[in-house]
Amino acid sequence: AAAGAAQSEAAEAKRQAAIASSAANRATNAASTAQSLATTAAAAARTARDAANSAADHADKAAAAAEEAVKYAGKAVDYANRSTASAAAAVLAANTATKAVSDALLVEQNARKAEAETLEQDKLQAIEEVRLLAEIETKEVAAYQNKAAQAQQTDQATKDLITKAEQALAANDMAAAAVQGRKAAVALLNSRGAWTRQAAQFALSGSDDDVYAWIDLDRALAQGQDDRETTLHVATVAAPKIAAAAQGALESPDSKAVGDFLTGGMKRASDEDNRVAIIRILGSNPGRSVTIAANKALDLNTTEAFSRFFDHDYPEAIREDDAVRTLTLMNTGGAFTKAYAEVAMEGPTWMRRNFVNLVQYRTAQLDHDTATHVAAIRGAIAAAAKIAEKAQENAALASKAGAEARSAAAEAKVWAAKALDSAAKADDYAAEARRNADAADKSAADAKASANTASTAAATARGAARTANYSANKAMDSARSALKSSYSAQSSAASARASAIAAGKDAATAAAAATQARQIAAAKREAEVKAAAKAAAEKARREREAKTDPADSGTNDQINPNGTGADADEWWNDAG
Repeated sequence: AAAGAAQSEAAEAKRQAAIASSAANRATNAASTAQSLATTAAAAARTARDAANSAADHADKAAAAAEEAVKYAGKAVDYANRSTASAAAAVLAANTATKAVSDALLVEQNARKAEAETLEQDKLQAIEEVRLLAEIETKEVAAYQNKAAQAQQTDQATKDLITKAEQALAANDMAAAAVQGRKAAVALLNSRGAWTRQAAQFALSGSDDDVYAWIDLDRALAQGQDDRETTLHVATVAAPKIAAAAQGALESPDSKAVGDFLTGGMKRASDEDNRVAIIRILGSNPGRSVTIAANKALDLNTTEAFSRFFDHDYPEAIREDDAVRTLTLMNTGGAFTKAYAEVAMEGPTWMRRNFVNLVQYRTAQLDHDTATHVAAIRGAIAAAAKIAEKAQENAALASKAGAEARSAAAEAKVWAAKALDSAAKADDYAAEARRNADAADKSAADAKASANTASTAAATARGAARTANYSANKAMDSARSALKSSYSAQSSAASARASAIAAGKDAATAAAAATQARQIAAAKREAEVKAAAKAAAEKARREREAKTDPADSGTNDQINPNGTGADADEWWNDAG
C-alpha cells in the first residue's frame, strides 16, 4: 500500500517535525533566560571588581601612610604627632578597603541568590507547561491505540464485504453482488493504496457492470499494483540486501512473490543489517534496559526476535533508561542540569529522550560556565581581601611606629599583634585566591569539554533527524509517483469506457474496455517499477561500498512538500 503508507509516514514525520519545532522554541526561551542570568552575573562581577579596585587604592594609601609613619617615628618627639596622624590615616584607609571587600562579598552573595531564584521560577513555569505536554502525549497514545484497534476492525469488516461480494458474483446473484460490491468499494475509498482508492472511486462512479468488473478483476489488479509500489518504495530507502530482495520479488514470475516479500521476505532480508545495528547499539554504551533487550535479541538470533527488538523492546528499553538517567542527573548534576532534569521528568517521553541525548550536555556547559564565573569572582574578591588585610597590616605597623614615637609601649604591642594577625589573614586570602583560580581553570576546562560533547551530540541528533526526514521525503516521492500512475490508469480507463459508450456499446462492454485499459496501464507501470527497483538496488549497493549516507545532506534538514525532488509544483496539482 505504497501511497497510503508513504503518506502515513509523511504525516508522522511532520508531527515529529512539529514537536522538534516546539523543542527549538523552548531552547530559544532557555537561551534568553541564560542571557538574563549572564547579565545579572556580569553586573555583580563589575561591582565586585570595582570594590576590589577600591580596596587596592586604599591599600596603596595605607602603605604610603605606613611608610610615612615609620619615616617620622624614629625622629624627635616633635614628629610624634605627625607620625600618629599618618598612622590614623593609614587605619582609616585600611578600614575603608576592608569595608569595600565586605560590600563585594555581599554583592556576590546577592548575585548567586538572584540567579538561583530566577532559575527556580523558570523551572516552575516550565514544569507547568510540560505537564500539559505530558497530558497531550497520554491522550495521543490512547487515541492512536484506539484508532489502531478500529482500523483492524475496519480492515476485517472490509474483507468480509469483499468476500460477500465475490461470493454473490460467483453465485450469479448480480443484485447482491452490486450491493455488497458498492459497500466494499466505499470502505476502500480511504485505503492507503492509491491504485486501490482510484479503482474504488471508478467503480462507484459507474454502472453495476463497473462494480462487477471491480469485484472480478479491477480490485485485485489495483491491490497488486499497490503492493508493487510499496515494494519499490522499500527498495529506494532500504539497505542493499533488502533492496536486492525487493528487486527480486518484483522481477519474479511468481504472482505471490511481492506479497511474500512484504509479509516476511523483507524482514528476513534485513536480518544481517539488524544484527549489525544491534551490535552498534551495544557498542554505544547504552543503559541497562537497552543492554538486556539487545543481548536477548542477539541470543535468540531470529528474524522475529530482531523485529520485536526494533518494533517493541528497544523503544520501551530506551524509555526506561532515559527515565533512570534523568533521575540520576536530577540528583547529581549542577543547578542547571538538576532544573532541566526535573522539568524533563515531568514532561512527555520524547522530552527525556531529548534531554539525555542532547540537553544534558548543554546544561552541563551552563553549570561549568557558572562555576567558572563564580570562582573567578570569588578569586578576585579574595585577592582584594588580601590587599585589604595587607593594608591593615601596614596600618598597624604605622600605628605601632607612632606609639613607639610617643613611647607608648603597651599600645605599640597591641598594634604589633594586629599587624601579625592581618599578615596571617592576608596569607589565608592569598591561598583562597589561588584555590579559586584553580577552580576557575578546572570549571573552564570542564565547560569546554561539555561544549565539545554537546557539539558531538548535536551532530548526532542532526544526523538522526536527517535520516528521519530523508525517509519522509522519499515517502513523499513514492506517494506522488504512485498517485500519478494511478491517475493515469484511471484516465485511461475512463477514456476507454467513454469511447465504448460513444460507439454504442452496452455497459458491460464499456466496463470490460475500461478494465482492459487499466490492465495495459498497470503493465506499463509494472515495467517502470521493475526498472526503478533495479536502479535503486544498484544505488544502495554503490552507496554502501562507498560508505556514503544518502540522507546526509542539507535537503533533509526538513520535510519538503515535494520530497527529494526540485519540482516546485505542489503535490496536489498532480491530479491535473
